[in-house]
Amino acid sequence: MNKKQPLSASEVLDERAMTGLFSRAFSQPLKLLGQTEASLSSYAVFWCVAFNDKATQVEVANLTGLSPKTVSRVISQLGESRGGRGWITQTSDEADRRVRRLSLSRKGKKVHGRLMKDLNRFNAAQESA
Repeated sequence: MNKKQPLSASEVLDERAMTGLFSRAFSQPLKLLGQTEASLSSYAVFWCVAFNDKATQVEVANLTGLSPKTVSRVISQLGESRGGRGWITQTSDEADRRVRRLSLSRKGKKVHGRLMKDLNRFNAAQESA
């Protein structure tokens, strides 16, 4: 069976483009949610989960280069827990109930859709420049 290789955030966009894109792309959704800014850690975790559905927190930490503690904190901020944004859901692994799998929630998928539209506009502007 040919298993899909996970994509890291750095494979999706180069670092400079990511920083500018994330700053612009997250600003509108965050304003709608009453937030003023998001950290690069939040961007990295969000994108990693978006492109690596059902990844574990350890896998997200490895793919992003963030510490497991930072990933856990960001999951709390972006997750469905009290005070979280509700963008990421956690489900128990079928084979090992101790393992938590991460996915975008319905709300997270809407945010991701907006970000992808902005990404496409950004890429089109870069290509025409």
